[in-house]
Amino acid sequence: MAADLDAPTRAACAHAAERLRATGWPGRWTSPESYHLTVAFLGGVDDARVPNVLAALHDVAPRLHPLRVPLDALGAYPNLHRPRIAWIGPAIPVAAFGALCDTVRYALAPLGFTFDPHADAHVTVARADGPTRPLPLVQPPRTPPLAVDALTLYESFTERAGARYVALERISFGTQLRK
Repeated sequence: MAADLDAPTRAACAHAAERLRATGWPGRWTSPESYHLTVAFLGGVDDARVPNVLAALHDVAPRLHPLRVPLDALGAYPNLHRPRIAWIGPAIPVAAFGALCDTVRYALAPLGFTFDPHADAHVTVARADGPTRPLPLVQPPRTPPLAVDALTLYESFTERAGARYVALERISFGTQLRK
């Protein structure tokens, strides 16, 4: 379950990722078409359970409020000195994004899902290939904050080139952001 990036935000993140890649940092690079903000990672889900997941999301969607998430920083998990994952996200955590994640995860918990308690908004741009050096500092994206007013349930496929995501359904929030 994820928030999609609009085309300008996706392009700005791709340019920032390309600047990082140009430094020679060794990693498996995420295709820009796969960029998203994870709200709830479900893991492997049997096809028979997908309708229940969608029903829970349709039930909670009218109560969800739109928000904006700045993607103005480049960072790494677990940290910049020993990066395993390079990401683009907000320089300052967005409490509303954490609340969104909590609400969606609470709605899905009765279906037997368990979740990592962390809810950091981020777009994964690369995963390290083995031990690596500290993440180089490059210019983060220059883009307006991302408008989040819908969620998409994705099916993911692990392939040699990396994960590939197929959208199963997009669910809009009960209210929309004002332009």
